[in-house]
Amino acid sequence: MKINYKKSVKFLTLLISALLIATASATMYYSLSISGTVTTAVTIRFGQGADWPAGSTMGTGNTSVTLALKAYPNSTLVYAEALKVNNTSTGTPSVRLRNNSITNGTADVGNFTFINITLINDTNALMGYLNYTVSGNNFILSQSTNYQQMDSSDVWKIRIETKAKANALPDISVSLQIYLDVEEEA
Repeated sequence: MKINYKKSVKFLTLLISALLIATASATMYYSLSISGTVTTAVTIRFGQGADWPAGSTMGTGNTSVTLALKAYPNSTLVYAEALKVNNTSTGTPSVRLRNNSITNGTADVGNFTFINITLINDTNALMGYLNYTVSGNNFILSQSTNYQQMDSSDVWKIRIETKAKANALPDISVSLQIYLDVEEEA
């Protein structure tokens, strides 16, 4: 029997091509499309309180603030409403005060007696606090920082009290950074 190699090669080529086509057509690739818009959503904003400290600055969009606070020797200075906390939404987010950092371990700290920061709601109820007292050259933090729900359009306040020691040196500074955390439904 005589084998026709030309026909065999053509047949083999046709068979391989058919298998490749069948394999390629059995696997389907396609894409789904996702698109969207991301918009900033800030529902809680700061406002200047009735006791806004001179020299303080409000950040863009009222979402940050730098306060210029003072502490007098042997006298408690009260900023009864240093800041306002405004719920600008129709929702009911929850907020809390949280310590981030404070100057510690330096002789400068020893010039202070305390720094107290209190979150107060629109009915003058205490909603949380960060109390920093001094022991040697360190601030000791006592805190109540649970999330508290704000009603729609509520305006709360932040009260700050400071006191320096009777023999405090002039022009001594410490740095403090706290957060007002916001928790809300997306």
